[in-house]
Amino acid sequence: MFIDVSIPPALQGLYPVAQIEERRLSGLIDAACLLFACGGFLALFGSLGGHFAFSKLSTAVYAISFAIVYLQYFSLFTVFGGTTPGMMLRGLRVVDFGGEEPSPRQLLLRAAGYMLSAGTFFLGFLWSQWDEDELTWHDRISRTYLSSADTIVDSEFTGIAHTH
Repeated sequence: MFIDVSIPPALQGLYPVAQIEERRLSGLIDAACLLFACGGFLALFGSLGGHFAFSKLSTAVYAISFAIVYLQYFSLFTVFGGTTPGMMLRGLRVVDFGGEEPSPRQLLLRAAGYMLSAGTFFLGFLWSQWDEDELTWHDRISRTYLSSADTIVDSEFTGIAHTH
């Protein structure tokens, strides 16, 4: 399998790359959803008679449980919906480097890329700070990126309307 991570030709599609602040807010919403889901899972575990301990084994089980919920959250929402709740609430969408809807293969690669980006202590997400296009590892791997719902044409017309 060949994965092309070369720099896209200035992302010339109709959809601009979403501002990093919008993507961070989307990520915070997704993190809150994940924490809520894990909290519910732990509450259910406790209500069914489970005991919480802070041994090495218990800590490993908690970490693995969180990883499984993380994997399911991003995989299911990305592959089947093309977006996460955080992205939906912030008005973001996933497009490929040509500005088109991503293929199922690209969405699957994006979901796998999330695991790689997070599994390296979130270095794949932080990479956007150094990337010239502000893209993350999962963006490069899947050749997709997050864009605001507005097209470049829409934002240009909106900007013209607000300046007069």
